[in-house]
Amino acid sequence: MIYLVPESEVEKTCEIFCEKNALADFHTEKYLNRVVTSPNQLVEKIQIFDAGKDDRIMELVKLLATDSILKNDPDKEFDELRFAVDDDGTNILVIINKSEITGAVDIDNMYEFASSHCDDFKDLRDDEDVVINREWILNKLTEEEN
Repeated sequence: MIYLVPESEVEKTCEIFCEKNALADFHTEKYLNRVVTSPNQLVEKIQIFDAGKDDRIMELVKLLATDSILKNDPDKEFDELRFAVDDDGTNILVIINKSEITGAVDIDNMYEFASSHCDDFKDLRDDEDVVINREWILNKLTEEEN
């Protein structure tokens, strides 16, 4: 279940799903809850799950890809990386700058690498985090360092 809400409603929406006094028990084996704040994030989450990938690991892959892109081309400008599957079924991150796709990165190997190093991630359906984005993965990595 992916919920598209305005940025101003994220905290309230998370309370509905996560707090001890939530309005209802939304934790079931059948559903995985996510909260996103843009139509592009909604589409991306759907594509990630349709590809059988873990969106938490995908956020780590985006960090790895960003680092790789900037090491290879320090002057490369882009606003975001977004998951997609190309015509031949390869998992990629499209590079977007000013709403235009300016390139793509094949991420199958990066995903496998990141997945093999995420042993401490809980089972996807047991994780109570519902907002999975760049800020989330940066916080997770900071927690691990401490």
